[in-house]
Amino acid sequence: MSQLARSTYVITDPSEIVRALVGLKDVSVLAYERHGPEVTLVIEQVVGRVTCPECGTPARVKERPLVTYVDLPVYGAPMRLTWKKHRMRCANPACPRRSWVLGDHRIAAKSCLLTTRAAKWVTEQVGTGRSVIEVARELDCDWHTVNSAVTTYGAALLAADTKRLTRTSAIGLDETSFVRRKDQRTSYATTVCDGLFGFWRGESHLTTIDPSTRQLGLPA
Repeated sequence: MSQLARSTYVITDPSEIVRALVGLKDVSVLAYERHGPEVTLVIEQVVGRVTCPECGTPARVKERPLVTYVDLPVYGAPMRLTWKKHRMRCANPACPRRSWVLGDHRIAAKSCLLTTRAAKWVTEQVGTGRSVIEVARELDCDWHTVNSAVTTYGAALLAADTKRLTRTSAIGLDETSFVRRKDQRTSYATTVCDGLFGFWRGESHLTTIDPSTRQLGLPA
């Protein structure tokens, strides 16, 4: 019986070891901070020559803003990743482009408070049945932070998975009383599920519509 050879990669430089543990490409680790049980790593991008996207003139660093993201826990401790970003400015006074901030979707997506790897993880967790609040507690962050990431990444996954539309042969609908108070009108939550798929397997894949906004929602 033949055995496949395993590739071995060994590093001994302390800085390289830290970068390997962080697991992000093209970044440098600047600091490790601990505030009670919460750990924060401060990183920055490894940036080469930057030119203005408008006119091509070499750019200069204007500011170094710090933005903190919720990351995956490490060794059971809540983790935050603080990204020391590069706000650049064009050196050409005639250029209409004033300034811009360098980004990297491998670290974190725009307008998301979770790192990319954390956002993908929470989307998978909620998608397989865990509640948003349960996942938020594990990351030591609020419900809205997790729900916003799940909504964004979940919508992208649904848009890409066009084959799912060919497997549905029965749709189940149900309306449940959402608010019942004497001083206001009763509201209802509409639930939609893949009926045949759920019935055969003893499970339901539910999407709840918010009665106030009529927007798709996720289980809390």
